[in-house]
Amino acid sequence: MPEPIVISVELGPHVAAYTTRINGRLHAVVNTRARADPRIRTEAAVALVGAGMDAGRTLGAIHGVCR
Repeated sequence: MPEPIVISVELGPHVAAYTTRINGRLHAVVNTRARADPRIRTEAAVALVGAGMDAGRTLGAIHGVCR
């Protein structure tokens, strides 16, 4: 399975993350508000796991956004 691509962008107060698959590779955009808002952080993690990313990569991605 190819490595997922995760980026962080300001998505506003109502979107935690969105995901898609392009040519079989998972792409995810995580809201930068996850740094300060635990609700957004939790919803983003659920979105990434729900899209098929394993838990370790999800935690790494969320940790990367929070730095």
